[in-house]
Amino acid sequence: MSESSLFNSYEADFKLSFNEAQTKLSSISELDGEPRRLAMRDVEKSMDECYEIIDQMNIEIQNISTQHRSTYNSKLRTYQKDTDYLKQSLKKLMDDEDKRNLFGSNYYRDGGVSGNLADDQRQALLSNNASLERSSERLRDSSRIALETEDIGANILNDLRSQREQITNSRNTLSEADNYVDKSIKTIKTMTRRMAANKLITYAIIAVLILLIVLVLISKFW
Repeated sequence: MSESSLFNSYEADFKLSFNEAQTKLSSISELDGEPRRLAMRDVEKSMDECYEIIDQMNIEIQNISTQHRSTYNSKLRTYQKDTDYLKQSLKKLMDDEDKRNLFGSNYYRDGGVSGNLADDQRQALLSNNASLERSSERLRDSSRIALETEDIGANILNDLRSQREQITNSRNTLSEADNYVDKSIKTIKTMTRRMAANKLITYAIIAVLILLIVLVLISKFW
C-alpha cells in the first residue's frame, strides 16, 4: 500500500461528509419547526465527522515523505477552511433559530421582541445561549483533541514496539557474532598449536638427518 493511499481514503470520506453537510445546510431555509431543528442537528453531526476526518488526515500526513507533504498540507488547509465556513453558516442559522424560539416569529417581523420581555432579560438569554454554544464548542474541541492524542499515543506505542524489536534483533545478532568470534579464536589457537608442533617435528627430523650424515662421514674416515 502506498504511503498516500490511506490519506486518499480519508479524503474520499471527507468529501462525502462535507457534500452531505452542504446539501442539508442549503435545504434548511426551506424548513420550519422540528424538521428545521432536526436538519440542523444532522448538519452538525456531518460537520463533526468532517472535523474528525480532518484530524485523521492530519495524523496520516506525518507518515508521508517530506517532499510530498506540502501538497497534502495545502489540501488539508483548504478542507479546514471550507468546513469552518460551513460551521459559521450553521452557527448563524442556529442563533437565528434560538432567537426565534426565545422571542417568537414577531421578533423578525417587527424588528424587536414582542410581549413583555425586558431588554435585560433578552440580553441575559442571549448571553446564556452564547455561553452554552461556547461550552459545546469546547466539548467538541476537547473530543477532537482526545481522539488526536489517542492516535498519537497509539503511533508512539507502535514505534516503541518496533524499536524494541529492532533492539532485540540487534542483541541476537551481536550474540551470534560473539559466538562466531569465540569459535574463530579457538580455531586460530588450535592452528597455532598445530603449527608449533609441526615446527618441532620438522626441527627434530632435520636434527636426525644431520646426525645421520655426521655418523656416515665418521664411519668413512674411521
